[in-house]
Amino acid sequence: MELLIANLDAFRDFFSHYLPVKNPVLILALTLLIILFAPLVLKRFRIPGIIGLIIAGVIIGPNTLHIIEKSTSFELFSKTGLLYIMFLAGLEIDMHEYKQNRAKSLVFGAFTFFIPIIIGYLVCVYIFGFTLWPALLLASMFSTHTLLSYPIVSNMGIVKNRAVQISFGGTIITDSAVLILLGVITNVVGGEINSMFWVRLVFSLAILAFSVLYLLPKVSRWFFRNVEGQGSSQYIYVLAVVFISGFFSELAGVEPIIGAFLAGLALNRVIPHNSILMNRVIFIGNTIFIPFFLISAGMLVDFSLFFKGADALIFAGVLSLVALVTKWLAAQATGAIYHYTKHEKRVIFGLSSSHAAATLAVIKVGYDIGLFEQNVINGTIILILITCMVSSFVTERAARGIAITEKETSKKIIDRSERILVPVSNPENIARLIDLALIIKDEKSNEPIYPLSIVEENEDADEKINVVKKVIDGVVEQISSGDQKVQVLKKVDLSIVDGIARTAKAYSISDILISWRAQQGSGNLIFGSIADNLLVKTKQSIIISKVIQPLNTYQRILVLLTPNAELESGFNLVVRKISIILKQMGSQAVIYGQEKTIEAFAKLNQDKKREYYDYHTLTGFDGSDIIDKAQEDDLFIFLSSRKQTVSFDFHIDNMPKNLNKNNEFTSFIVFYPESLKTLSGTSQITEMTIPAIQENLEKVIHLKDKIKDIFKGSSNS
Repeated sequence: MELLIANLDAFRDFFSHYLPVKNPVLILALTLLIILFAPLVLKRFRIPGIIGLIIAGVIIGPNTLHIIEKSTSFELFSKTGLLYIMFLAGLEIDMHEYKQNRAKSLVFGAFTFFIPIIIGYLVCVYIFGFTLWPALLLASMFSTHTLLSYPIVSNMGIVKNRAVQISFGGTIITDSAVLILLGVITNVVGGEINSMFWVRLVFSLAILAFSVLYLLPKVSRWFFRNVEGQGSSQYIYVLAVVFISGFFSELAGVEPIIGAFLAGLALNRVIPHNSILMNRVIFIGNTIFIPFFLISAGMLVDFSLFFKGADALIFAGVLSLVALVTKWLAAQATGAIYHYTKHEKRVIFGLSSSHAAATLAVIKVGYDIGLFEQNVINGTIILILITCMVSSFVTERAARGIAITEKETSKKIIDRSERILVPVSNPENIARLIDLALIIKDEKSNEPIYPLSIVEENEDADEKINVVKKVIDGVVEQISSGDQKVQVLKKVDLSIVDGIARTAKAYSISDILISWRAQQGSGNLIFGSIADNLLVKTKQSIIISKVIQPLNTYQRILVLLTPNAELESGFNLVVRKISIILKQMGSQAVIYGQEKTIEAFAKLNQDKKREYYDYHTLTGFDGSDIIDKAQEDDLFIFLSSRKQTVSFDFHIDNMPKNLNKNNEFTSFIVFYPESLKTLSGTSQITEMTIPAIQENLEKVIHLKDKIKDIFKGSSNS
């Protein structure tokens, strides 16, 4: 026995000598191993990965085994993770959905602020016996919540669900109100509140909102335009913006998480949701920064509090019960008003029930200024652990239910798989083409993008195709960091057009995306022979792109719809892609078309009231006045159609050519909806159809008018 005791003492002395780990390299290595293995191990017990990281933090924290010492560098990563969570919440908000749910977010924000603070105040005064200011500050803690379960809804792919969107909006409303209230109470207790305090607070918040929401998008567009192709520089810029906005938020007198959320909203309009840059932002955040914050939150928990008497347990239990019940009531009230499903009500409750960062900020400030005692800190730490566990379990179950429902709905909407082919014979524009393909790709589609390295068969064919494939592989390597599926193909064929057509048929391609610059030909053809022949020999949707600057730098998008486009079989699918571009780029959008076409377009965009875009009904389609007003930062989108179809209009068909001739530095994308039948192998109708005759007549009339103007000008002179 004496030997055993001696060995135990030696064992304890040995570990007390080496623990906690203080070496920063070893701390980082251990933390990364925890991030790697904790979710994998606890997943076997059906415990969400978030809880796994929090529990790991509890085990290694100073109140349990004390394996890792929380160093300055660890705190920096943790703070970055907290700001990153709020930044991603703002960045991934679907602004189109947010506009639809803005009023609902205000309602939920009001419920999730007032219900917890009122009930919490009554409990603090009549059960715990707190005085006015301590009771009000402790009650405000119940109103806060941290989007700790955000990674769950992100991984489930339901970020754009209406319930998730109003949860995001409600978070910033209630947390902003609580943090402003915290500043007010702090100044009241310190005796520093006066009329100048209110003036300074309102003025500083106004400056913060103007700087971040108005100036930051303009600066960011300029930056992305001038550092195109430098992915690392773009990401570092984004990360710097998060911290700078957080610092400005502190200068304004509120918590930095508010600035980070506002930065996310500002860059939401600049970073397309399916772009390569967005993939990097999400991948690095979910892999490194956010797990550090979760581990750090777990390190605050002290299980020994459960063994220090019944009073601490009762106090912590009441706090946790009030926090969960009040958030549940807020979620139920919001869901009942707007007739949400049971899964949507649960996901609102799950997202809003976790207390962490803002809660700690409130309690710590209250403790520092002498309003709270140690038992409040202890009870709050237990509350954080309980609410985070409940939040994770509830959110995961509810999110899975919503994801299953949405997937079943999307299967009914999408008739077939979406497969985008990106043929490349010249690697000059491959990065922009794949970036555009990522943007227009339906996020619910699990199909990969198919870049096709294709060259005509000749003596140098093998060398050329290898050069093109290397460039494509380089771009794909950048994309792969965001888990985007890309399958590179290569083909040598006697004819590039035939090679593309055969590949499209072999892989059941739905859309073919080609570059205008690479396909430009001679003669009177608009896009060159490759594009024209593709329109004849394929039935797939054809997208022809001339994008000469990064997609996230355009100030305005002008969409021109060919007459009777709504009658085309592929109209719905093409409009869905145009809608994705409009939503993700967040630029000002102007829609031109005939009344019936605009009505069908607005209906598919869930914009029957026509409040999201600027619609202009046209009777004629000359289009010269629209093209003449084009600016360098405009992006034109043409919804055209193949010749000899019901919606073919030669004015729309000629506009890209005229636009390129008159405005060399203006960008455009032309969409040709799919055709039910290919024209190859059939007896083609003569070119002298009614539209062709009309086109030639109008050319003659236009030429006659020009001659008249010339003679009139010479007679006047």
